[in-house]
Amino acid sequence: MIRHFKIWVLILGFILIALVVIFAGSLYVGSCSYRNNCMTGGRSRLVHTPIPTLVPAALQTNGIPFASSSSSENCTVTAEALLSAWVSAGSPETQPFLFSDMNGVGCQATFTDVQPLFTQSNLWYPGALACTACHNANLSSADSAQLDLSSYAGVRAGSQRVSGSATGVDILGGGNWSSSKLNQALFVLRQMPYGRQSKSVPAAGPIVLAGLPVSVANAGPTATPDENEIAAPSNSGGPGEAANLTGDPVAGKQVYINQCQLCHGVDGQGNVLNPGSDDGTVPPLNPIDPSLVSLDDKANAANIDLFIQNGSTPSGVNPARLMPPFGAQNGLTQQQIADVIAYLISLNK
Repeated sequence: MIRHFKIWVLILGFILIALVVIFAGSLYVGSCSYRNNCMTGGRSRLVHTPIPTLVPAALQTNGIPFASSSSSENCTVTAEALLSAWVSAGSPETQPFLFSDMNGVGCQATFTDVQPLFTQSNLWYPGALACTACHNANLSSADSAQLDLSSYAGVRAGSQRVSGSATGVDILGGGNWSSSKLNQALFVLRQMPYGRQSKSVPAAGPIVLAGLPVSVANAGPTATPDENEIAAPSNSGGPGEAANLTGDPVAGKQVYINQCQLCHGVDGQGNVLNPGSDDGTVPPLNPIDPSLVSLDDKANAANIDLFIQNGSTPSGVNPARLMPPFGAQNGLTQQQIADVIAYLISLNK
């Protein structure tokens, strides 16, 4: 009896040990499979979902946008003034056209300065679509008026075009800005740009940076001046009697206002456009060309006298403004010439 009891105790002990081993094995296999690497076991791996970094969205600011160059000298101008000057100049593509900016400075630009008015969004008013969102090469769109403003050729081809190769209705008024459809839609009837609200767009359109002052655009590399070379008029002729007379700067100022200010600007400060000339503007007289200035007032008077007596034609294909020969053609008396010379010398002291 005792012997049988010991046998059953041993059997139960083996059964308990076997159950423990089986239980432990099942836990291991369930978690780590049959490999010794629990990272590749049968259980699902915990995947951490990363928190994305959100980049804040931003619209373009509605300040003074775009410029065709990286220069800090860009001109400040309204959209209407820029478009008007471009159309009135014959709407050239690569040739510069001239305009005066909001500060009265003579500037020049090309079509690349005009094009952003059609292609830039959020320009005419905050949230505005670019004109080319509707008016593009897809002439089949119901909202496009069959007008493509995305390229120079498209603008010149006009509206109501039946195909990309066809020419439609001129929107540039044949060079007459006031009668052009572009002017009518943007500034007279104020139908465009699409979605504009009352008073959301200034009467002259947005103010933009475009082009460069003529003096900056035409500035060449700085050369070492020849101290012995003095600027001289292109017209031939010698000095007049005025250089030997005593001039009155007060009387000379009035002569200047009546005869010279139109071309050389108030107080000789220039910035007067001269289309067709190489420089693009009439030379200023305040300050005057440094080569005409001397410590001796008599020498200054003689240098200036040559220009007033004989006149000068600026270099260029077809300059609009010429320096008339006031002395040779008796446009001014010799005393008047002496007076205006004295006034110019006083401006440059």
